[in-house]
Amino acid sequence: MRINEAYEHAAIIPCPGDEAGNCNCNKIVTQCVDVTAPVTLIPTASLGTVTVSCQGVPVVNCIPDPCGTSSTITVTQRVCVTIPVRYDVSMNTGDPTISCAEAGTPCGCKG
Repeated sequence: MRINEAYEHAAIIPCPGDEAGNCNCNKIVTQCVDVTAPVTLIPTASLGTVTVSCQGVPVVNCIPDPCGTSSTITVTQRVCVTIPVRYDVSMNTGDPTISCAEAGTPCGCKG
């Protein structure tokens, strides 16, 4: 096959290269993304058997009414109350999500 017509074309412009004349067009792009991993914490508290023990002797206070027809007695006893509590936390995870950060936001990614 032969081409006998002449045709015009634009001149091929050489690629601007570095000082050594290398002409590359390799690019590395970086995009920051926001990744969200939802975690729900559910607290629980279980109470054990309560125990009570008296401490010392009771204090008795007796107050008569002004007319002397009755008296009010107040008894106070220090009591030690022991309540065993078992705390725990369970966890449920949701589906993670991803979204792009706003364009032009610097993210400091190291490639």
